[in-house]
Amino acid sequence: MANTVKLGSVNFPKLMRHVGHRTNQVRDLVFMRDAIFRKVTKTHDSQDTPQALSGPDVNFGYEDNNHAGQSAGTNTAYHASSPELILPGLNAVQTPIISRSGELERTGHRITGSCTFYMPSLSYIKSLDNFSETNQFSELETYDKLLDMERIIENPSDVSATQQTTTISFDSLTAGYEIDRIQFKIKTSGVLDYVQINGDIGGSDSHLKWDGSLSLSGSAFTTVDLPVRNIKASDTTLIYKDGTGSTFTASLLNSFDIDKLRGDSGNDLSSFKVQLSSSSAIELKDIYLYKEAEWRVETIKDYRDEYMEVGAVRVRGDRTSRRRAYG
Repeated sequence: MANTVKLGSVNFPKLMRHVGHRTNQVRDLVFMRDAIFRKVTKTHDSQDTPQALSGPDVNFGYEDNNHAGQSAGTNTAYHASSPELILPGLNAVQTPIISRSGELERTGHRITGSCTFYMPSLSYIKSLDNFSETNQFSELETYDKLLDMERIIENPSDVSATQQTTTISFDSLTAGYEIDRIQFKIKTSGVLDYVQINGDIGGSDSHLKWDGSLSLSGSAFTTVDLPVRNIKASDTTLIYKDGTGSTFTASLLNSFDIDKLRGDSGNDLSSFKVQLSSSSAIELKDIYLYKEAEWRVETIKDYRDEYMEVGAVRVRGDRTSRRRAYG
C-alpha cells in the first residue's frame, strides 16, 4: 500500500531501512490512544417528581466508563464509539533511545525522560496496516502514546506446527518483575481463543489469561501486543486486525501478580501459551517479553510530504529495583 503514497524529495521510509541495517535507532513502536469516554448528560431536573428539560440534553462534562456511541436525545449531535487504539507496526528513528533523569520528591523518586522521533509523513502512516483501515485515526495528536521495547527480557524461539495448543517454556528462573508487556506475531487460519502467561508464586501454579475470539489470516502475520502488569480480573484490552479491535478479557489464577515473580526457585515465569479454538497450522515468531518505555507525544512538526519530527516525554512510575523489593 505504501508505494502509492507520494514520498517527497526525502524518501524517509527508504532512509529508515538503510539506518535500521546499521544501528538500533530505528524503533518498531506500538501506537496507543486512550479511549474517549461518553459524557454524562441529563434530560430531567432534580425535583422529587423530575420534569423533562425543554431544551437539548445538558452535558456536565463528566465522563462515564463507556466509550460506545450514545443517543443524544433531542440534541442532533452525533456521538461515535471511540475505544482505545493499540496499533503495532509504526517505525520511527529515535534519538536518544534511552533517556533518564531522576528527581527526588516528597512522594518518592520520579524518573523522567525525553526524546525525538523522526517518522514518515502522515500520508505514509495512514497507509500502514490497521492505520489505513480504522476511521478512528486521522492524524497524530499530542498526548498519544508510543510504546518502545526498552529492554527485551525473554525472546523464545519461533514456532511452526499444526496443533490447537502451543506452549513455549521460558529459561529457568525467569524474573517477571522486569516485564511490562508481551508481543508476538501469529499466522494461522484458525481462531485465537486465548493467550496465557504461566508462572509460580510460592511454588503454586499461577497465570494471567487474556480470553477472547479473533479470526486470523493464514496468509499474513498479525501482531499481538498485550499488557501483563497491574492487571485485575475482568480488565479488557483490544487486539487490532484490519482496523477492527477484538476485546480480550483478563482472568487470573492464584492472584497472579507479575511483580511477585522474583526469579528465584518457586517464584518465576514458567511458560507462555497460545490456544486456538481448534487444531490448525500455526506460526509464531518475534516473541518478546519486554520492559516498556512509554512515550507521550508532546510536540509535532509536520514537514508534509517529507517526514514528521515528534517530541516526546515519559514519566516512569517506579524503578525495577523497587518492583523487586516491594513485589
